[in-house]
Amino acid sequence: TPISYVMWRKLLFILLSILNRTSHSFVVRKTVSPVLRLQSESDGADKTLTTSEDIDDGNAPAVDPRVVAAGDPPTMTAQQMMAALGTSPRRIFLSLSSATGIALVGNLFGVTSNLLMAVPESTVEASGLDTYFPRGEFKRCKGKGYTFVIPKEWVADTFVELAKVQKRVKALDYQMSRPPKNNVLPDAAYGPPGRLNERGVSQQGDTNVSVLVTKVMKGFSLRGTMGSPTSAAEFLLQKSIAPEGSGKVATLIDAFEDTIRNVYQFEYKVDRGAKRPPLQAISVIAARNGDTLLTLTVVAPAESWARQPELETKLRKVADSFHLVS
Repeated sequence: TPISYVMWRKLLFILLSILNRTSHSFVVRKTVSPVLRLQSESDGADKTLTTSEDIDDGNAPAVDPRVVAAGDPPTMTAQQMMAALGTSPRRIFLSLSSATGIALVGNLFGVTSNLLMAVPESTVEASGLDTYFPRGEFKRCKGKGYTFVIPKEWVADTFVELAKVQKRVKALDYQMSRPPKNNVLPDAAYGPPGRLNERGVSQQGDTNVSVLVTKVMKGFSLRGTMGSPTSAAEFLLQKSIAPEGSGKVATLIDAFEDTIRNVYQFEYKVDRGAKRPPLQAISVIAARNGDTLLTLTVVAPAESWARQPELETKLRKVADSFHLVS
């Protein structure tokens, strides 16, 4: 802001004055040289130039310019310099406080993100600050009953958001054709920026994360309804991800249960045929309220997982961060 800019200029002038006082002749030391002794023409008494304390009290006689040139110059205190610059300690404090607040709120040079890294992730998540400021390389996304983190450079998939809006509009307009009942849209979807078509709408890319929220039968539970993590993974691969006749072949890599988050997590590859590159993905499923199944899937080309260790680390972090919240 203009006020903060002026304050910073004044503070800079003060610091420069202090640093240069030993090399410039506009201040005076408190000691008095023996040569700075004048003989009064009227009474013959010796008079000595006073120190800076006398100058501050206003009791000092006028200083002869010839004597000043021959000796050391008079001292200005910090208060006098600040007064000459039209500032004060209070103004400097307010200026520094304002500048610090602006830097933190604006995440200037990533200072806020770096500070959040010094705080435990659970504490930052509880405060909600990581939904506004990235914590390190990740920012938090929150949905209805779930949360997870994504790389800070990822953005919401406008293709999905536009489809959701169109679906809501069609549901309200009875003259328009109803969407198919099996047309399930993700509750949330994010991906790297830059995948835009000529209308400025992001297209579905091979690298993304999405969350599906599906209503299921009453009394649904992961282990009670779907069995072990391996059984649940194989069932979803055969019935949903690569069903018979789709031309896809899914291969399960790993499946396990995370008892801390109360989720099943499994990793798999999908061969989509010779025309399109194979994909590698991690899916995390969780049950809520006995009638809702939540599925987070983070996916990227299999070649990217193998050749880009930094991207693989980010994708695994996204999957490991997904959990339900009340």
